[in-house]
Amino acid sequence: MVKNALLFLAMEVVWALHAAFALLILPLIVGTRRQGELPQGPCILCVIHVGEFDPYFVIRATRRYRMRALFERDAPEPIARFLLRSMWRFRVSQCPDLKPVLNKKTMREVVAYLNKGGVLMVFPEGYRHWEKRLYPGAAVLAHRAGVPVIPVGIERGHVFRQELVGQTVRALRTAIKDYRRHKRVTLHFTEPIPPDDTLEEKDDVGRLMPLIEARFAEFYEQFYNTRGPVWHRRGDTGPPESA
Repeated sequence: MVKNALLFLAMEVVWALHAAFALLILPLIVGTRRQGELPQGPCILCVIHVGEFDPYFVIRATRRYRMRALFERDAPEPIARFLLRSMWRFRVSQCPDLKPVLNKKTMREVVAYLNKGGVLMVFPEGYRHWEKRLYPGAAVLAHRAGVPVIPVGIERGHVFRQELVGQTVRALRTAIKDYRRHKRVTLHFTEPIPPDDTLEEKDDVGRLMPLIEARFAEFYEQFYNTRGPVWHRRGDTGPPESA
């Protein structure tokens, strides 16, 4: 009991620091603006993922500092996993040995969270936006929880470079330099896409994913002059990777 209490306290301290960064530090680096209506009621914010600070822009734009998200961290980095768990709470995995058990458990917890009125942030591209792939977890969760998906685009974001993977300090310096040059990042909240409870899960996911793919294609073409990610229909309906 004491161990659990200390763990909870430590997670709350990390969360407070993370919220303070979004509330106090990020505005000193770059401004945040919102276009479109904020979500009302439980939903899944399906966000494009171009840079490291993207989640913080979402919580600033929505003022939901307790918002939860899916995250993936399979590397042997227990401290990083603890920090991400403290901030976002819902871990998923792509590890073949861990994925079947952990992801099913996380799916149940997320559905319960959404059914209680929660708002969930999901990055269906995973960590590596340059792979141009969409994972279907957001659509699966929307169907199971009966909540809409709201695609969110990020305009004038810092685009993370693949060659900077593993170079944390250099990557942060590059991001801050880009954000200061941009001066303001705009988040575009589009119309909700509701699930269809008259369809089977597989069919509803097959309906939702092309709609999400089309919205993402518009974001990338309009904001970054490049093609958007693609959903590959492979029967994988588990949660996506999430940064």
